Amino acid sequence: MKTLCISDIHAKEGFLVALKNLLKQEKFDLVLMLGDIVNNGKEVNYFEKFLDIIEGADLPMFWVPGNNDIGDVYEHMSRSKYSIENKKVEFGGENFVGMGGVPDLWGHNIYMPEIKPQEMKNVIFLSHIPPKKFVNFKKFDHQEIQKGVDLENAPKIQISGHQHSYWGIGYIGKIKILKLPAGLNMMAAILDTKNLKVKFINLTDFNKSNKVILR
Repeated sequence: MKTLCISDIHAKEGFLVALKNLLKQEKFDLVLMLGDIVNNGKEVNYFEKFLDIIEGADLPMFWVPGNNDIGDVYEHMSRSKYSIENKKVEFGGENFVGMGGVPDLWGHNIYMPEIKPQEMKNVIFLSHIPPKKFVNFKKFDHQEIQKGVDLENAPKIQISGHQHSYWGIGYIGKIKILKLPAGLNMMAAILDTKNLKVKFINLTDFNKSNKVILR
């Protein structure tokens, strides 16, 4: 599946314009939102505009919360069809697992998915926070796996956000780590869920050309 992966938008208006233009020009099968749509749970109007764009493009989406997705935004999303916080779901022949919570000043706890460890094997694992100590980290796609590490019941890829300037591809053993750049910086990624190929994209051009009016 051709999947658009987004994280850490932080209520940037220009990103919404670019997103709407992108979805008019390119077709996707799925959107993955890795958290921090807004700031401190505020900007509810922005959050509603974001949802309007996704729903207007008739796209399915999976979401896990970021440390800024609190308050009304969290309550809405956690009850919606988009949330896979602490769940395992099947879609398009793939299994997705989402993890909620972040260890930060907002006091979120870490919520592990309520599934058996063996159910994590070969899934697409979503979490706002990235794993620690992954290696061969580069700002382009590659296949330099971490030799000598063999993890049991491991996902085939983990996708995360949270750290805005620290992004790229790395590995823990054979597990591919997709650390997303921030939508705040007009960046996103396209993932092919079949072969796990990743393309990082800059949405600045979509913001400048063929502007759309957000209503």
